[in-house]
Amino acid sequence: MNYLRFKAEDLVMDESFQQYCSGTNPAAVRFWEQWLKEHPEKSELVKVAKTLYLRLNGGLDEDVFAAHHRQFSEVLAARGIRPGEQAPPAKVRRLKNGWGWYALAVASVLMLFMTTLWLQPERPAQQSTAPEDTRVAYVSKAGERKSFQLPDGTKVVLNASSTLYLEDSFNTGNRSLTLDGEAFFDVAQNASSPFVIHTTAMDITVLGTAFNVKAYRNDETNETALVRGLVKISLKSNDHQLLLHPNEKVIVPVGKTIIRKVKLISDNRQKIPEPAIDYAIASLTHIPHDTTAVELSWVDNRLIFADESFEEIARKLERWYDVEIRFESEALKQYRFTGNFNKENVQRVLEVLQLSRDFSFRFEDNHHLVLNQ
Repeated sequence: MNYLRFKAEDLVMDESFQQYCSGTNPAAVRFWEQWLKEHPEKSELVKVAKTLYLRLNGGLDEDVFAAHHRQFSEVLAARGIRPGEQAPPAKVRRLKNGWGWYALAVASVLMLFMTTLWLQPERPAQQSTAPEDTRVAYVSKAGERKSFQLPDGTKVVLNASSTLYLEDSFNTGNRSLTLDGEAFFDVAQNASSPFVIHTTAMDITVLGTAFNVKAYRNDETNETALVRGLVKISLKSNDHQLLLHPNEKVIVPVGKTIIRKVKLISDNRQKIPEPAIDYAIASLTHIPHDTTAVELSWVDNRLIFADESFEEIARKLERWYDVEIRFESEALKQYRFTGNFNKENVQRVLEVLQLSRDFSFRFEDNHHLVLNQ
């Protein structure tokens, strides 16, 4: 294998390099020590990669590391993914004239882990008096979705335009993370170390469960949708705490946003009227003839809208396809659509939406779209 072309994140994902870092394979240790002698110019790269590996390993002993590595390899193999393999992000392209055949996608639910791990130590600019940020950041760009396993065994799928920050002490006494964006978590059980996710509007605490968190920085709400288990939500606006049950979601406004147009469930599980509130518990959303919850559809690489405004849909399209969308008509933002898409590109999606409402669109270039009536 030609390691000369590897970046730090590639080395971290290489089995031989992991064995060198952990000392679990004497042959790997000898190989990498000899390789460094032959390529001394790569010593700084290896140092960075080894530091990153040890930080993510969380100080685990060699036996625990080996068990985690086997489990991760089995998960990747079961989905046809090889370590180091990365699927290309979705690209926007113009289509020739003519509609061709398309319809609302009704494909079977298939878990598609789009890409493998891309890691990048985050070092934001700090004033000289502020402590250095030693967190590790998992980053997914617009048009990408990434899957990886955390040092504690928790499996994560990170949606487009999202960043997940791990504290430097993760898995050595705490399991604390911060999310900017959207991610699906299947949390490894560890009763002695609760798993805590921090967002702008709430903190989510779990012991072992599967759930989705949506907390994009520029969105008006944060959401948590629970698949199984039980999670505790702590609101930052008023210190209120609540429990979330399977097939429910909590919607928490950011700032002065008021939650509207949602079928609410109170803490005693009874339907209640629509007030102006600071949080809402609601059932997960389903569209007719489909068992997939809308809130989780992105994990299966499906793009689903359920009676959503064009303004909300535009934000999803921007993240999904790595485009920027501009409305030339304010009224157009209030149009509402329901749709179910699988592998369509952004032009096909807009053409399908045109079947139900009258509007026009044009490409200014491959990354900029304009919508008008």
